[in-house]
Amino acid sequence: MRPPETLLAAATLLAVVLLPSGAIAAPPIIGNSHIVRSNNIILMEGDIVGPAKSYHQYVIGPESQDTLRDISIEFARNGQIEAAGQSYGPNPVWESRLMPDDIGWISRSVVAVQTGHEQDVSQLISAYKTDERGRIVKVTEVEAGDNTIGITNQYYFYTPDDQVRFYVAVGRNPGFGMYLYRPDGRLEKVVKNDNDTLSTFTDNGKDLSSITKTPHVTYITECQKWDNSGNCILSEKQEIISFDYQGELKSITSRFMLQQDILYYPPHRAAHP
Repeated sequence: MRPPETLLAAATLLAVVLLPSGAIAAPPIIGNSHIVRSNNIILMEGDIVGPAKSYHQYVIGPESQDTLRDISIEFARNGQIEAAGQSYGPNPVWESRLMPDDIGWISRSVVAVQTGHEQDVSQLISAYKTDERGRIVKVTEVEAGDNTIGITNQYYFYTPDDQVRFYVAVGRNPGFGMYLYRPDGRLEKVVKNDNDTLSTFTDNGKDLSSITKTPHVTYITECQKWDNSGNCILSEKQEIISFDYQGELKSITSRFMLQQDILYYPPHRAAHP
C-alpha cells in the first residue's frame, strides 16, 4: 500500500500548481445554456433534459447485494452541476467527490485494487478552472500512485456558440478528446485517444443507448423506461471485460439493472409516462 505521505504531497503539489499570488474570484453565475451544458459534459460526460435538481443512479435487483455503481449529482437552478459523487465496487473500490471551488470545481478520487493479499491505493485530484465567462478551460490532474506523482493538464476549446468541441492533454497522460453533437445540441459521441462513447436516441430525442469502448472493457447501457422529460429512469447495463488467456481471447460479461431517480425544480412535471 502506498504511504499516506504521497497523498499529502499530491495535494500540496496541486495547491502550488493552481494558486498564483493574489486572491482568486469565485466563478461567475452562468446564464448561457451552452456553457452550462458544456461544463456538465466535461464534469460528468453527460447531460440531463429539463430543470433537474438532483440525480441518483444505483443498482437494483439481486445484483445490488454485491455490485456498487452509484452516482449522485446536485444541480443549481440554472442547470449547472454543483456537486457530485460516484462510488464503484467491489473490486476495484472507487470513491470520487466533486465540489465547487474558488477556481471552478475540484474532485478527489481514491481507488483501491485488491490482488490476493495485496491492496494498491491511488489518488487522483482534479481541478477544473473556468475563464471569466464561466467556461471550463483547463483541468489539472495530480495523480499519486506507486510512490510517484504525475501531473496532466487538459486544455478545452469551444465553438463560437460555446459548445465544448475538443481538448488536448499534456503531461503524464497525454492525449486528446472530441465531442460531437446532434442538431438539437444533445451530446452524441465522445472520441478519445484511448476510448470512445457513442449514444443513440429515439426518433423524438429520448436517450436510447450508449456504448463505451476502452482497450479492455466495453460498457453497454440500454434504456428501458423514461420520464416525461425524456430522461432515462431505468436501464440495463452490461460490462464486458476482455483478456488474453494462454493465447486465446476470453471475455467475462456482467449484467445489472440501474435505476435513476431525478428530482426537478418547480414548476415542472416529469411523472412516468
